[in-house]
Amino acid sequence: MEISLASAEGRDAVYWRSRAQESRETARRMISTGPRQGMLKIASIYERLAAMAELDHLPPALPEGVRLLARS
Repeated sequence: MEISLASAEGRDAVYWRSRAQESRETARRMISTGPRQGMLKIASIYERLAAMAELDHLPPALPEGVRLLARS
């Protein structure tokens, strides 16, 4: 998935909170601990993006392991 933080979706806290909820629901269905923890980490990143969107500013740096893709 590619979302620019400059786009309307990228600045919408409701969007990021929805993604976080979807990630937590996916994690609850997972059997293996490692992948489940990975999905919960993704949910926490989405929550941080939602908080930043509420503050209406871009992060100085994305969380480790997260990168934005440039549009071609």
